[in-house]
Amino acid sequence: MKNARESLYTIGFLLAVMSNTHAATVVPKITATSVTPPTAPVGTTFKFTATLDTPLTAGNKVKIDLGKGAEAMTGTKTSYSLSRAIFTTGSQTYKVGLYDSKNVLQGTLFSGNYTLSSVSTVNHAPTLKLISANQTANINTAFTVTLNAKDVDANLSSMTMNWGDNTAPETITAIDGKNLIFSHAYTTASSFSWKAFATDAGVPALNSRSITQILTVTSDYTKIANNGSVLADNAKLGANSTDWACTKDNKTGLIWEVKTNDGGLRDLKKIYTNYTTDYSKCVSLSSISECKDKAHTGVYGDGANANSFVIAVNTQSLCGATNWRLPTNEELKGLVYCSDGKTKTVDKDKADYICTGSPSRPTINTTYFPNTASNWSWSSSSSKSYAGDAWVVYFNYGYTGLTSKDGSYSVRLVRNAQ
Repeated sequence: MKNARESLYTIGFLLAVMSNTHAATVVPKITATSVTPPTAPVGTTFKFTATLDTPLTAGNKVKIDLGKGAEAMTGTKTSYSLSRAIFTTGSQTYKVGLYDSKNVLQGTLFSGNYTLSSVSTVNHAPTLKLISANQTANINTAFTVTLNAKDVDANLSSMTMNWGDNTAPETITAIDGKNLIFSHAYTTASSFSWKAFATDAGVPALNSRSITQILTVTSDYTKIANNGSVLADNAKLGANSTDWACTKDNKTGLIWEVKTNDGGLRDLKKIYTNYTTDYSKCVSLSSISECKDKAHTGVYGDGANANSFVIAVNTQSLCGATNWRLPTNEELKGLVYCSDGKTKTVDKDKADYICTGSPSRPTINTTYFPNTASNWSWSSSSSKSYAGDAWVVYFNYGYTGLTSKDGSYSVRLVRNAQ
């Protein structure tokens, strides 16, 4: 029995020794050290870090020497750090090591370098100036804001514009002191608050003070009801008193008839001749006096005369008014809309294309002028050289020209707001 007890004792002792020996050999090792920033002005607070491969054991410490003796870094498990403001200029060295409870270095001593400039550099925020921007804009029309930014540190980076209508902000590379133009088309008539700011490329990057303005976006046109009342932009075309029937041009103040597609008096398919009292060569009529009379009341050519349509519309008091008339050619040309923005001003007495590019057809704002016929539209303007011709506008291509008054074409009436 004695020998058995001694054998068990011996085995237990050997196991304990082996266990202690194994634990003593498991010593954490530093795997990496770093300093941020690597270069900075005097007075900057640097952060030094050390990473271990296994958690720090009891009694051991991670210490760093910044030139004035080693001091402990703080942390948990495998990550340790120390932050310190440094005021010594030039290239500096730090050393990091793992020390036991007796302050004896365990393993390798790690070292690294960082640099401090002699003059402290302070980054300044850029300044932003508004050069130009209207406080009102038209719907679906380019609205522009011109801005200018400067930076005393010569590190201007960009300008950013937030249009305030839930579209994505725009950021454009900026050049110090050079005007930058932002352009945007709002698709809804409302009030919007746009905001712009400039950003530099400093460390850290700084933004200028924001420039913010309220913008009122209105439609080029306003819908008018059969009874003459003003309607919301989503009003529908119809025959009821409060249905949409006319459109007001907010730029000119003119109110225009809106064509229908119901077979009625204002149907887009109705066509008219354009005899006028200055047309003294009415073919097939026995006398000039009869021509002048019939130009106001009769039916000639391929369809009713335009004047009879004017009388009928005024009799109905369309949109609450009785002063409807044929538009002049200049007024009619004002309705041409070139969707690609490529347009020109055509001389008063010149036949030419108003749209110079390849716009969508017809060349009129179909949101406010639906049911536009694909033929000529009469104006009240006669040719200066020949009274038998009158000016017309072709809204399929945005063209204006002259044609004989005995032809049958579309008519869109207009009236002055007052």
